[in-house]
This record gives sequence, C-alpha cells and structure tokens, in this order.
Amino acid sequence: MRLIDTHCHLVWREQENPPGPQLQRAREAGVERFVCVATDLESAGRCLSLAQQESDVFASVGIHPNDVGNMEELKPQLKQLRGMVQESDWVAIGETGLDYFRDWASPEVQLESLEYHLQLSHEFDLPVILHCRDAIDGLLPVLENFEGKLNGVMHCYSDGPEPIERLVDLGMHVSFAGNMTFPKSQPLRDAAAVVPEERLLVETDAPFLAPQAKRGKRNEPAYVAYTLQVLAEIRGVDAEELALTTSTNAAKLFDLQWS
Repeated sequence: MRLIDTHCHLVWREQENPPGPQLQRAREAGVERFVCVATDLESAGRCLSLAQQESDVFASVGIHPNDVGNMEELKPQLKQLRGMVQESDWVAIGETGLDYFRDWASPEVQLESLEYHLQLSHEFDLPVILHCRDAIDGLLPVLENFEGKLNGVMHCYSDGPEPIERLVDLGMHVSFAGNMTFPKSQPLRDAAAVVPEERLLVETDAPFLAPQAKRGKRNEPAYVAYTLQVLAEIRGVDAEELALTTSTNAAKLFDLQWS
C-alpha cells in the first residue's frame, strides 16, 4: 500500500527516538509522505529543519492548545507565529484547537489562540490542523462563526458520528488515528463509516496512540497501515483502494508532491 501519514510528531523527544530510523521503517512499510506537526514554535522549527533534510517530510507551524500558556504569554507567541508563517514554507497551520480534558490553559486563552490560527490559515491559504478533546461543543460554534473560508482537518477524531456532517459542511477533512482501533472505540468507528470518501484521512499521531495491534508500544509512522486496515474493514472497501483514496486526499489538502 502507498500511504501518507497526515499527522506525526517526528521531533517529539527525538533524542530518545530519532526520526531517521522511524522514517526508514515507515518507508519500508509503504509510507511515502509524512506531515510533521508542531505543538509549539520550538518544535515547528525542528519540524521545518527535518523537512529541509528529508524530501518526503513536510512541516506545520502552530501552538497546541495545551501549550498556549496564559494570555500574557500567548501574545508574543502569536506575533512570532505570524513571522514564522511569513518567512518559511509550511504545509499547514497547527496544530491548534481546544482541549478541555486537561486544564493546562484556560478556555479563554485557548479560544484566543484558535481564532488567531484560523485567521492565519485563511490569510495565507494554508490548511488548519485542529485538535479537539472533550471540547466539540465549544469548537463547532467557533468554526461556524468564523468569517473566513475554512480548510483543514480535524485530526485524531475522537467524537461520535453526530458532528461529522457539520464539520464536512464547514470545509473540514476528518482524520482517524490508532484510537479508532481500540475495542471500546465503537463511536469512533461509527463516525469513520460516515465520513465522505473525499474528506477522509488517516494518521498515526505518533508517538501517541499506537493502534490496537501495537498497543503499549511507542507509536510510529510505520503503524499507520494498521489503522488504515481497520478503516477499510469498517467501510467495506479494499485496503489498497482506501490507501490510495486517503493519500490522494492528503496530497491535495496539504499540496504535497505525490502521484
């Protein structure tokens, strides 16, 4: 299968788990492109450096909602974020979003950051990568009230099927990770069954959320094939066919060189 991992954190604790061997194992497993996603501005710089070294790696720039800090800390970060977007080549803005599972940043500060990321996405015509954990009821109104055109992906989707139609109507893709394969994740599988084919993506979110077949291990991009296989079973389609579909969707969304 030819695959694209649309969301991985290749520079997360890279001294413990260097990206080079991960990339090699993934390439041998058929993964041909990797979107290396930032969680803060420092990791964005390292994602960009890796992308400049590896032709099949592409970088995003953004601040995860758990890393925005307080309002005083956020303001200079957003100014620096804008400068980084202007100065370098990125394939996406993010990841950004809302996380009400943890209380590492107040909802007010998370919302301020999210809205700024959305504006940058619109202004610079780059897709936005959204994180949402225990916050879908707060996220949807923000997206619906945004005055610009939305284009991006709800990464590591973690809710049931009910919000899917609204997200798709707003212009979002929906991406599934290893947590969809867990035995208790039936709502995720129900959601995966109803996403329109042209908006469907697959990811690892490595090093987090290894699929059930590798549960308990550090996740890595090579394991995206396990999630893809379960996704194909849910949707009743051939796995290689779905790999082509999701990879084509990813290449179009992130403007990757892939054919």
